[in-house]
Amino acid sequence: MCLSNRVISLKIDVDTYQGMEKGVPVLLEILKKYDIKATFFLSFGPDNSGKAVWNIFRKKGFLSKMLRTGAPRMYGVKTILYGTLLPAPIIAASMPHIVDSVGKDCHEIGVHAWDHRLWQDNLGRLSGERIREEFEKSFDAFRSILGREPEATAAPAWFCNLTSLKIQDSLNLKYSSDTRGRLPFYPRMNGEEFKTLQIPTNQPCIEELIGLDLVDIGNLVEYQVSYLRDNAPNIITVHAEVEGNSYRDEFDQFLKTTISRGYEYMPMNVIAKSYHVAPIRDIHYELIPGRSGLVASSI
Repeated sequence: MCLSNRVISLKIDVDTYQGMEKGVPVLLEILKKYDIKATFFLSFGPDNSGKAVWNIFRKKGFLSKMLRTGAPRMYGVKTILYGTLLPAPIIAASMPHIVDSVGKDCHEIGVHAWDHRLWQDNLGRLSGERIREEFEKSFDAFRSILGREPEATAAPAWFCNLTSLKIQDSLNLKYSSDTRGRLPFYPRMNGEEFKTLQIPTNQPCIEELIGLDLVDIGNLVEYQVSYLRDNAPNIITVHAEVEGNSYRDEFDQFLKTTISRGYEYMPMNVIAKSYHVAPIRDIHYELIPGRSGLVASSI
């Protein structure tokens, strides 16, 4: 199928318990208001968000990013203590009723992670067996709730490696979204090519924009709209704990503004169907403005 020249696809990542419990229902109501279908990538296992505190010492720029974006207010005190001073609650696997509500509203559902924090902070140190186990746990939870096989995955924090790409190739996925980049592509890493289509995020996230280049709450939406491109699908990563919480009004305004300017919304599986033929691109790691640390990229 051919896409129109103004297309947006919302990739909604659910990273935390708060994002699942509070953020997803808020986002569902906003999406219903505009009759928009999106793609939700769910973290099914424990919320170990509090362990991110160690990144203050491991990742350059992490503390400044947390302060710039107002992370304590955005994520809530409980979230920043989960997995350390507070037990790590189970995210999507403990809330099947919310998972069902996403499906009943005809949104696409994919797998984000089992333990999001573990993957984000330790992927390079995990054995192949442990990486496969992370996939298996999240896939089992998906099947238990939805009664079918997952068809898409999206790696936490845009982190992937040779092992994760090999495992994905064995899972009969329609596509994955593990990278930043421009257009859909088939990945190559360290000279090894893979068969699972990658649909990269190609638009900045709210938390990458706010506080940078004079962007504030008053002009955020116009900055977001200014990054959109015609004649190519715009893939925007939304975080349930961000746009479903502190930035819900800005998210609503963004949808209203883009619709008024002629943009059409569609889930990522529709984008994937339009890219039976796609180029092979190398994945490497690079810095993205507004983020701390490296991300996998095809740019």
